[in-house]
Order: sequence, then C-alpha cells, then structure tokens
Amino acid sequence: MDDLKDHLATYLTNSREAMLWKAEGLSDGELTRPLVPTGTSILGLIQHLAFVEYGYFVQCLGFTIEDEYYAALEADADDSADMWVAADVPCAEVLAFYRRAIEAANRNIAALSLDSPATVPWWPGERRHTTLGRLMLHMNVETARHAGHADILRELIDGSTGMRRDNDNMPPYDGTAWKELHEKILRASESR
Repeated sequence: MDDLKDHLATYLTNSREAMLWKAEGLSDGELTRPLVPTGTSILGLIQHLAFVEYGYFVQCLGFTIEDEYYAALEADADDSADMWVAADVPCAEVLAFYRRAIEAANRNIAALSLDSPATVPWWPGERRHTTLGRLMLHMNVETARHAGHADILRELIDGSTGMRRDNDNMPPYDGTAWKELHEKILRASESR
C-alpha cells in the first residue's frame, strides 16, 4: 500500500506543478481573464484547487484549517466564490494560498495511511464516509482535469502548450506546421 500511496502522491504532485507552471510568466490580467462563457480563468482554477485541497486533505481528515483566506472563501455566499478572484485580491496571494494548501495536504497525507478514515460532508450519505486513499484518487482526477483546462486557457492566452515543464509531450512543430495542422483538422471537420 505504501507503494500505491507514493504513486498517488507523485501523480498529484505532477498535476499540481503543471497548474503552477501554467500561471508562470502571465500578467495579473492574463491570470484572471475569463476566456470561456463559464468565467473560467487560470487563477480561478488555482484558487479552486487550493480550496478543495484544504477541504479534502485537512477538513475531511478531521484537522483544523487555520487559513484566513480559506475561511473568507468558505463564508462567501456565492456558490462560485472559489472559482474566480476578486479584483482587490493580489494574484500572488492566491498562488501563496495554493502553496499553503499543498503543504498542509502533504503533511496530512504523509502522517496517515491510505485506509485512514475521512468524512466528506458534501458527498451523498452513502459515500460520505471514505478513506484518505479515496480522497487522493479523487484529487488526482480533479487536479489533472483542471490542469487540462489550464492548458487550453494558456494556449488561448499566448499559444503556450504542454503537459509538464520538463516534458511538454508535444510534436516539435513550428508555427507553420501548427497552422497547417489546424487547417487540415478544420477542413476535415467542415467536410462532415
């Protein structure tokens, strides 16, 4: 089981790092700009992930969350408060919030076994009582899903793409090759 826990932690770390990488080098406006009709932004995704990291890996494991930023988001009546960043909140503060959430989560993950009990009050009653292992699996999926969203948002902002800093997992195309591929795919789509 320790090997499985290590694998889950490694994959979660990779997805967290991908999220932070997607924010690197962007202006505050680019980080917070909603680029799709749902209002999704890169920094909104990061704030959301920080909020749920604290929720799952601190609150649901029975620990106390001592983070003022978390408390303010939790107290907000807006159901989408964790998904967007108010204009008066510095972007650096949200990035620091995510790093604090990761540190708190990692401490608790390291201290517990995969079968340690957890209670998720917002899950349906029949699934509410679970384990750290299930929470780690859930957060792996959640973080990877949002890293994919962030990858697309970053491409819309400045054309940057890639899976990880050390391995973008993309063909070595230049601008011309990408344009030709896009046109080829567009023609295929339009011919349907």
